[in-house]
Amino acid sequence: MTPRVRLDVGYRVDWQDPALWKAATWSLPLSVLVAFVVVRFTLASAGAWAFPLGVGAFVATLFISASLAMLMAHGSSRGATAFLLPSGGGSPSVKDFSYEKSLLARGRVDEALAALETHLAERPNDAALCLLLADVHARDVHDAAAAERLFRRAREIPGVARAHDYRATTRLIDLYLGPLDDPSRARAELEWMRTRHAGTEGARHAEVALARLGR
Repeated sequence: MTPRVRLDVGYRVDWQDPALWKAATWSLPLSVLVAFVVVRFTLASAGAWAFPLGVGAFVATLFISASLAMLMAHGSSRGATAFLLPSGGGSPSVKDFSYEKSLLARGRVDEALAALETHLAERPNDAALCLLLADVHARDVHDAAAAERLFRRAREIPGVARAHDYRATTRLIDLYLGPLDDPSRARAELEWMRTRHAGTEGARHAEVALARLGR
């Protein structure tokens, strides 16, 4: 089993994540510089202890700088803010679920799916998260029925953003014209796109598709 730890700043470290090793490599020059400075200025006073102090400074600098690089690379700005500004002086950004996306990119679909479902249980009104999970079901799990339910759920969230409504409708049309093979529902979604999102490219495509299907 791949070892994984959880930092207090809210980021789970996956030792197979290439971003981890990239961050460590990026941090090496700074760590070497700090170690050199420590040895240079403690050699006269600390004697033989100067080199262990330098090694300690190297390890500490590498860990801290690599951790901060990982936090930034994975969009964990909320964790970084809590670490750097414990008083809560910063505002958290929208979570982009880059950890779960990295799992998907490496073919670890079950792990990503479980993590996203846990997040959605905690944040049931997060339309963006609901859409992401729906896409995973549609594209990675190939469960069109589950994807349909989630796309509809995203669109029905109170106060859902127009962009989220547009995306959910587009994906529902794809499902009804594709794997679900339900022309009547496809027509209903095309009509929704045509009227709800009038003036958009999606509405223009919906007009053409409706003409072909026959209203």
